[in-house]
Amino acid sequence: MGILCNQASFDFTEGKYLFQLLKPLTEEIKLFIPEHGLFAEQQDQVTIEDLSLYKSFDNTVDYISLYTSEDNRMGDLNIQLAGLDTLIIDIQDVGVRYYTYITTIGKIFKFLAKTGRELSVIIIDRRNPAGSQVEGTVLDENFSSMIGLAGIPHRYGLTIGELSLYLKSQNKGRFNIEIIKADSGSFTINPSPNIPGRQTCQVFSGQCLLEGTSLSEGRGTTRPFEIFGAPFLKDLSGDWNDRFNRENPEAVLRQLLFIPSFHKYRDEICYGSQLHPGERYHSLLYTLKMLRSLNQHSPGFCWPEGPYEAGSDKSAIELLAGDIDILQYLKGDGNDREIIEKMREEESRWIKLSRPFLLYPEPLFSVL
Repeated sequence: MGILCNQASFDFTEGKYLFQLLKPLTEEIKLFIPEHGLFAEQQDQVTIEDLSLYKSFDNTVDYISLYTSEDNRMGDLNIQLAGLDTLIIDIQDVGVRYYTYITTIGKIFKFLAKTGRELSVIIIDRRNPAGSQVEGTVLDENFSSMIGLAGIPHRYGLTIGELSLYLKSQNKGRFNIEIIKADSGSFTINPSPNIPGRQTCQVFSGQCLLEGTSLSEGRGTTRPFEIFGAPFLKDLSGDWNDRFNRENPEAVLRQLLFIPSFHKYRDEICYGSQLHPGERYHSLLYTLKMLRSLNQHSPGFCWPEGPYEAGSDKSAIELLAGDIDILQYLKGDGNDREIIEKMREEESRWIKLSRPFLLYPEPLFSVL
C-alpha cells in the first residue's frame, strides 16, 4: 500500500495519522512525502532528502520523498510505485494551481496512464477551503512546472477528488479511482506552513504572485500573503495606498509596518499593507492591478530574473502568471477591460469543462 499524505491526514477520533491506522491491514506501507514534509516542517522549495526525521517518528514504514533536488522533483516513478497494489491520496489543497500537491498527483496519474499500470487509487476527499470560485486563465504548456499543471486555471474551484477525476480523464487513464468523502466541515489543520487559515486561501490565488516580485509576500509574519511590503516602499508616494483603495473598493489595503522573522528582508522593517477582502473579490485580478500599479510607481519594485523552479529556465513571475497576456499586462501593456474579458472567457470555459466531474451540489462560479 502506498499513501501520499501529510499532516492533514489525521483522525481526531482515534488520535492517529492515517498511515498508523492502516499498518495492521497491510504487509508494507510506502509513505510518499510531498513538498513541506510530512508535518509541514519545511518551508517552500526546501527539498526533502533526509528521511531520518520521519524514521525517528515511526520506523515501521518505508518513506519516499516526492520532492527532491532532481529536475523532475519526484524521482523515478517506475521505482517509487513498484510493488504497489493500492495508492491512497489523503492531502489537503487550497484550490490554487501553484500548490505542488496537485502537480504531484497529476504526474503520478500521467505515469499510470502512460504505463498502463493497474493500480487502485483511493482518494480521501476534503472540501476546497477556497470554495467553488474560479479565477484566471488556464496554464500554457510552455509555462508548466512543478508549481503549475498545464490546462489548469489559477484558481480551479474543485476538490482534490474532483480534480483527480478530471486529471484521469485528461490523461485517458484506465486505472480505477475511488473517492471517499471526508467529514471536513472544519478547516482544522493548515495544509502548509504559510496558510494559517481560510482567509489566506481567499487571497492566495492572487497574492502568491508576489513570490515573483521584489516584495515580501509576508513569509516570516503570522499572516503571510495577507501582509506584504518591502523596505523600499517607504519611498512610495504617501497617497498611493489611499488612491488604490478608492479605485478598487472590492478590498481594503490597511497600511502597516512589519518585520519578517525569515525569508525576504529578514529582520528588516518593511513598509506595506494587510489585504482585507470584501464581497465579490477576485483575488487574481485585484493583485494583478496592484502589482501593475506598484511596478509603475515604485522605483524599488522589480521582477527578479533567473530560474525559479527545478526543471525550468523561466522566472518566478513567468511560471506563476503562466500567460503571455497577463505578463504583458503586469508590465504595463493592455488595459483592465482586455484582461478581464480574457479571464471571463477562460473562467466560463473551465466551469463548463469541469461540470462532469463535480461531486458536490455547489456549482463552480465566477464573479467577473
